[in-house]
Amino acid sequence: MALASGITDDRYRPTRRDVVTALAATALSMIPVPVSGLIHEQRKRDVLMAQTVETLLRENIHGVFSEPDTEKRHNNIARLWAEDGVFIDHNARYEGHSGIALAADGLAKKFPNFVFTERGEIMALHGVGKLDWGFGPAGAEAVVTGIDVLVIKGDKIGAIYTFLDPPKK
Repeated sequence: MALASGITDDRYRPTRRDVVTALAATALSMIPVPVSGLIHEQRKRDVLMAQTVETLLRENIHGVFSEPDTEKRHNNIARLWAEDGVFIDHNARYEGHSGIALAADGLAKKFPNFVFTERGEIMALHGVGKLDWGFGPAGAEAVVTGIDVLVIKGDKIGAIYTFLDPPKK
């Protein structure tokens, strides 16, 4: 490299090793790699995960928290939720199948004629999803609205965080 004074500074001169490394990197970059297959597989896995998240969100509000039959509700909890799943709402943190059953059973007992309805589209991204819902008497306007945020664990529900909307004025 030539300096302003016209003197050559050999410290910045590429070595033979630098040249060989650059040539090798260039040659390797020209080898066709089937990355489209990798991208397709990643996309396919993301789509399947999103479908699983959507299914779990729907089956949870309808088959667990809107299910009037205790036995069916408990069977659905075992089928949908991870053993160590966590449900968190404004009241408490419920852990495991027995904790989730406690939350769902309490809601069913307190509001026997209420059901959950879906409001809007479910959104899912990388194993997390959200569902806007309404809760009220079957066939009537929702009394309470909110959002469930689900985190998947394997192919089951690992956690759901429930956020209630502020009351309408």
